[in-house]
Amino acid sequence: MPATLSPEEVKALMGAIQEGRIGADAASARGVPVAEYDLTSQDRIIRGQMPTLDAINEHIAQQLAIGLAGRTRVTLRVASATATLLKFADLTPLLAPPAGICVLDLGNGSGFALAVLEPGMPEQLLSVALGDRRARQADDPQARGRELTAVEQGVLKRLLRVLTDAMAVAWDGVLPFRPEPLRFEVDPRMASIAPPSDIGIISGFDLTGGVEGRIQVVLPYSAVEPAKQYLAAPRRSPQRAEDRVSQAMIRELEQVRVDVRGILGRTRINLSRLLALSLGEVLLLDSDEAAPLPIVVQGRTKILGTPTVSGGALAMRVENAIEARPS
Repeated sequence: MPATLSPEEVKALMGAIQEGRIGADAASARGVPVAEYDLTSQDRIIRGQMPTLDAINEHIAQQLAIGLAGRTRVTLRVASATATLLKFADLTPLLAPPAGICVLDLGNGSGFALAVLEPGMPEQLLSVALGDRRARQADDPQARGRELTAVEQGVLKRLLRVLTDAMAVAWDGVLPFRPEPLRFEVDPRMASIAPPSDIGIISGFDLTGGVEGRIQVVLPYSAVEPAKQYLAAPRRSPQRAEDRVSQAMIRELEQVRVDVRGILGRTRINLSRLLALSLGEVLLLDSDEAAPLPIVVQGRTKILGTPTVSGGALAMRVENAIEARPS
């Protein structure tokens, strides 16, 4: 049975529907489940995982840990969580106060994103940025959700630039993101960056150590859709890392010492003749005086050469390279 209807079948079906000979009630009477579908719906159906996106988030986590530790002088560890998909209409619990919301400009006309700091994270980051090494113990639950002052917003923006810089480096080569923090919002309605029916990609970064909590980045799916095939592809090691490994292996191999011998010739004699040899006797070899001689590298003939004298010592002049023969 064909997967699709032919034009004649479609025409006949539409005619039967218009004449009232086929309807949803007939299908229900036969026990066939009928599902309503709105053809005007803008909902996107997105299937499959994006392993490359998880690799990008791991890179962001590494850069974020290094950058925040350098700015705050506090030992931090950052781990990335698996990216999830959620409609913007369902993001209300995530954006609800007292969470801290920062709108990010992705740059290069790529739209906007959100950096969501879970309750307590803004205060902890401000504490460590101002020199408090006991941010977790000094966290005041009653201070959560208050509106940040202009100075505090400026300090948090400088810390979030560590995140945006890490995003720019991790996404380099995939999409030309150049994100930067724009503004903080207390009201989630003012942080709307996409229609409610659009899909958002939520990437979580868990901080432990001097600061404990989660920062979540919300990217509109439309911003990364041009690279969806690359993001859905299996993980691959970065090309730069492969080049570094290859160059390191080449340098190591170049330092390996090998045994090189020039074979002047060969002959075959029996054991009794060998035991009877005395000083001054001459053995006839199977090589010609004018013919190139084999040069053996690690027991295998690799090149040809001719005997000569160089600097008062016996030597072999390389004539040409030959293919390695099986042992």
